[in-house]
Amino acid sequence: MTRQISACKCRSTPFVAVDEEGGTIQRLGRNVGLEETPSASKIAQESVASARKTYGSLAQKLSSLHFNMNLGPVVDLDRNPNNPVIGRLHRSFGSDATTVATYAATFIWEHRKQRIITVLKHFPGHGSSSVDSHDGVADVTHSWSSDELKPFKRLIDLGLADAIMVGHLANTTKWGGVATQSGAHAIDGLLRAELRYEGVVMTDDLAMRAVTNNRNSASAAAIEAIKAGADVVIVSRLNDDDQAADVGSNINEAITSAACSNEIGVAALKRSAKRVDRLKALWLRPHRRENR
Repeated sequence: MTRQISACKCRSTPFVAVDEEGGTIQRLGRNVGLEETPSASKIAQESVASARKTYGSLAQKLSSLHFNMNLGPVVDLDRNPNNPVIGRLHRSFGSDATTVATYAATFIWEHRKQRIITVLKHFPGHGSSSVDSHDGVADVTHSWSSDELKPFKRLIDLGLADAIMVGHLANTTKWGGVATQSGAHAIDGLLRAELRYEGVVMTDDLAMRAVTNNRNSASAAAIEAIKAGADVVIVSRLNDDDQAADVGSNINEAITSAACSNEIGVAALKRSAKRVDRLKALWLRPHRRENR
């Protein structure tokens, strides 16, 4: 399937992405007969040279399976060991920004050797939360610290931020409501203005209850995310009861309708398209079709 997608007759090479962090967040491990990758917290207990070897093997595995994007590394600081989605799952490299940036950079460089795009997550920082955004809004107003921006800033300044994923995080004093909804300023204020990031911004899955819980459809959430400044929206399903719908068609139709009614500015969509095209041109080789 991934080989066929990569070889499609498209205007540009599609992203073929996977969540393959290691540890509990691993789609291509022993369950499908492939080599396991340790969790981030375990890798950070070893040397950088050991991490380089581990992530080199991971990137080679993804390349052999025709993936060109990995939705990692996690650069959240481990500020709450009881955090149900970061701390308890050992997804962070640690609580120190320098350590996190160092091991994340190793992850990124080994993927770049295979021309695989990486995605830093979860901006502006999910490590201090006490709520899993899969289940509801993670309000970090009283737990979040500006230190959580440091790994993102370090990697942006080093030119290692191919793309950045924004989490469904609320902070009423720093950026407002849920960061992936219009009216919040996590993307335009913190990421674009303060950290001066000009690359691709992606959402976390918009089917999560943090953004759809009894209020929003996935289509409405996608429109809100674009208005908030996202370039790419991730939507795994339209709702929990409908696993078979053509998600891409539905979301595309909603975005097109919002653009035609001027709810979404066409200029913003064009800027997003340019960012995506620039990223693809930098790392993704056009597929060369064999003569037959």
